[in-house]
Amino acid sequence: MPDALNPYRDISVVIPVREGSSRVREKIFLPFHEQMTLLDWKIAQLLEVQSPDRIFLSSNSDRVRAAAERAGVGFLPRSDYLSTGHDASFSEVITGIVKDVPTAHFAWVTVVVPLMTPEEYREGFDLYLRDVAGAGSHDSLVSVNLVKEYFWNAAGALNYRADRGHTISQELPDWFRVTNGLYMRSVADTLREGYFLGPQPVMHRVGKASGIDIDEYEDYEHAVALKARYLEGRGGAGHGPARIAA
Repeated sequence: MPDALNPYRDISVVIPVREGSSRVREKIFLPFHEQMTLLDWKIAQLLEVQSPDRIFLSSNSDRVRAAAERAGVGFLPRSDYLSTGHDASFSEVITGIVKDVPTAHFAWVTVVVPLMTPEEYREGFDLYLRDVAGAGSHDSLVSVNLVKEYFWNAAGALNYRADRGHTISQELPDWFRVTNGLYMRSVADTLREGYFLGPQPVMHRVGKASGIDIDEYEDYEHAVALKARYLEGRGGAGHGPARIAA
């Protein structure tokens, strides 16, 4: 993507990658499309949105470094302390990664949300530039699903009347589920406050399939099953992310 035509030049795309997974073994290297792993797939999606010199994998893994080199994107070495289990707090992980990006703003993108489309990423980036970096009406951005469902906790119903005055689903309050697909904020605010979201984020609404987060193996199977719909929505199998050279 030529620099002069890149409106996202001041946004680094950070893909944090930890090789270990307590629930799904080597999750990021699971096959997903043709010869592409989940990690390759995510890199290829982001290459449709951002210049390769503004995409960075953050890891302590040699396999991840090799994936970055193969795709022609950047690599941010991460210490073992910030990569192993839960030794470091999540705030330490975020700030330890973000401090090394070369731009004023960043997009934090996870590998394990595979069906968020390049078009949705662009929409999120545009909203961020307009409402956060531009107008300043918000301080960050997060991808979400609008949820109109009935919730309880141990004490009772949380968001509706569970009695003769039952609330119909159309009248439930707007609740938002964070999809874990995209977070955006300025580097300075993140380093100062220790988190990649502020108190007034833009709620970037994405499709339900775009909110599938692979935490269990069943989630992976669900994403693979819905991949055909993703490809169909983008014009067929030939319109998936371009394959990364082996």
